[in-house]
Amino acid sequence: MAIVGEVISVFGFLRNAWKLRKERRDPTRLSANRLITAFEAHGIARQQIIRLLPAPVLEASPEVTMADFSSPEKLQHKLSPQLLDWAAEYLNLKRAWLDGVDEPPHVVIDRYKRPAEYRAWFQARQAQAPEVGRWMSVWKAKGEEIGPDGSGPLCLVYEETSEGLDSKEWSRYWLLSDEWRLDHSPCVENMAAAVAVARSLGILVTGHGLPLDKLTRVTTGKMLIPQAALHRRGRWYPEDLADPAPGRNTEWQRAVWEGGQAWLAEAHRDTP
Repeated sequence: MAIVGEVISVFGFLRNAWKLRKERRDPTRLSANRLITAFEAHGIARQQIIRLLPAPVLEASPEVTMADFSSPEKLQHKLSPQLLDWAAEYLNLKRAWLDGVDEPPHVVIDRYKRPAEYRAWFQARQAQAPEVGRWMSVWKAKGEEIGPDGSGPLCLVYEETSEGLDSKEWSRYWLLSDEWRLDHSPCVENMAAAVAVARSLGILVTGHGLPLDKLTRVTTGKMLIPQAALHRRGRWYPEDLADPAPGRNTEWQRAVWEGGQAWLAEAHRDTP
C-alpha cells in the first residue's frame, strides 16, 4: 500500500508540474483556470457561472455556452475583456490576478499605522451594501498563543454575505492587512485598533486559527480566502484585546490596548 501511495503522489506531482508548464506557455489558459477556480472557491459551481452573466457580458461574448465553463481548455477560447472585468468585480478580485499577472488575488485595504482610516472605509461599505451581513475575522496560526510569546502571520479578513443563486448565501472578501505578524507589537496594536473601530460600528468580530501553511499562503497571496476558510479551527476573541475586562486583563493585554488607542489618537493629532 505504501508503494501505491508513493506512485499516486509522484503522479500528482508530475500532473501539477505539467499543468503549470502549460499555463506558463499559454497565459489565456491560466486566466481561464483562475476564473473557474475562483468561482468554485466562492461556492459557485462552474456550470452555474453562465447563469450569473449580465446581458452586456453575454452580448460581448455571444458564443459562450455552459459547456465552455466546464474546463480551462474550453473557456480560454471564449475569454473576453468584458468577461474578465465582470468576474473581477463580481468576486471582488484583482483583475490583474485574473489576467495571470503574479499579484495577490484579493483587494487589500491595509491601513497599517493608520487604523482610524478603517472607520471611513467600513462606513463606505455599509452605505454601498446596506443589506448584507458583514463581519471582520482575525486569523492566526492554529495553536499559536495570543500573548507576548505569540508568533506567525496575523491576517484581518472582512467579509460580506448576501443571497446568491437559488437562495444560497455566498460571500465576498477583502484583506485588511498586508503580511502582518503576531510577533510584531505594532501589528498587534493596529489589529486591536481595527477591532475597536469595527465593533464601534456594529460589525461582528470573530477570531479563528488556521494551519500555518494555509495562513501563510493567504497572507502571501497564494491562496484564495474562501479556500483557506475551509480549514478554520477553533475560536478566540479579538475583542478581549480591544476592550479588556477590568481586573482580568494581563499586563500584555493592557499594553496592546493602550498601543491600539495611541494609534487611533494619532489620527486626531494629525487632523488640522
